[in-house]
Amino acid sequence: MERQRENSTKENATKDLEELRKELARLREIKKEKEDLEKEALERQIIDESDFKIADLTYIEEEFDKLENVLSSQAGEIDSKLYKQHADQIEADLQELEKEIIGEKGLLEKKLSSYEKLLNAYPWLEEERKKFMYTMPDKNKQKNDYTSWKTEWAKVLFDYARFAVLHIIYIRELNSEKPFSNFTKREKYILELAEELISQKQGAWLSKKKEKLRVYWKTLEVWSDEIYKWAYDNGKLEPIMIYELREAEQEDFSNLPLEDLEEIFKILAKNRRAKVLKLENGQLAFKIKLE
Repeated sequence: MERQRENSTKENATKDLEELRKELARLREIKKEKEDLEKEALERQIIDESDFKIADLTYIEEEFDKLENVLSSQAGEIDSKLYKQHADQIEADLQELEKEIIGEKGLLEKKLSSYEKLLNAYPWLEEERKKFMYTMPDKNKQKNDYTSWKTEWAKVLFDYARFAVLHIIYIRELNSEKPFSNFTKREKYILELAEELISQKQGAWLSKKKEKLRVYWKTLEVWSDEIYKWAYDNGKLEPIMIYELREAEQEDFSNLPLEDLEEIFKILAKNRRAKVLKLENGQLAFKIKLE
């Protein structure tokens, strides 16, 4: 009976150790992702060399060695107290290390500007041989080149809005933002690209003077899914007002235009995922229905 208990204890300890190994492997992947991101940021001179640091996993590996020694003791018996002490320490260290790695990675991602993200997606933006792309081909004499140019740059504008989490683009402000500030005729070219997004149903003018462009890098239906999931995951069972969505600053929907939020409420109601309420001050709120 005692022998069976020892075997069971050892088997459980081995399973626990395997789970910790999986957690360490996951942490190594996060560490590698962060390391690659830092190297790229260093090459692009986004961060200084003094900011370049990779979390050290050596002491975690040493703790694993101690656990292995406990499991493979010559007597074949496990010192449960010693094992638990090492296992708890490793688990705590892994959690702290994960916070450190993710925290640094998150900070680094904030340092990566929208332009840097664009360069990752469109390296040609800074290639010498592609400088001609900053001049628009003649739409009458070079029709095919013009169409190709307009299509490619419309993708850049779309992704710029997406990377910067911009739902509304102010044309005048875009004139001074890279890469659009490199255009030979900035405002004229940007208006061409805006019209292309509108023709693809990815944008719309919000003013008759064409000063503000709404870019739909996600459809309102997709936003309705994300807002419902956010409300569900956060246990928001009471009516949710617009200011609560605004306060969720970590969410990309927090700065959606008011009229879009009101449309999203209607979509949720139409799909029977929420009930829309009109408050005394005339504002709308919604209450989700559990699926």
